[in-house]
Amino acid sequence: MSPTARDERASGVLSTTFGVGVFLVLLYFATYVLLNLWLTSTVDASAHDAAIDVATSDPAAFTRVEAEVDAVARARASLGSYGSKVTFTFEPSGPGEIVLHVQAPSLRVAPPLVADALDIGGLDRRIVVHLENGR
Repeated sequence: MSPTARDERASGVLSTTFGVGVFLVLLYFATYVLLNLWLTSTVDASAHDAAIDVATSDPAAFTRVEAEVDAVARARASLGSYGSKVTFTFEPSGPGEIVLHVQAPSLRVAPPLVADALDIGGLDRRIVVHLENGR
């Protein structure tokens, strides 16, 4: 056996391990981004629907507080088990508008030590819906 062939033996292990490691990091990053995009769009849509439900509720049938409680219950139900982690708060607003403050923690797919270092911070938004008739 020639000395050149002997020196190259097992030289692919390090590069293969490094390549697999980079692939797993990229896969984790893509998973993290996709889950948080799903979180943002789903919670944002549920909150927007809840604010619109309150804005379009019939004042003769429901008081505003009853409409808010009903809208929050439906928003939580649409989010499933994650809905218990989300905070919906209707804030005082000017005449002719509904303001809904929604807060949701971010989804974590890594151990706590790694997740705390990469935490984006979840979702914290205010949804403002203007009433057309100025109720």
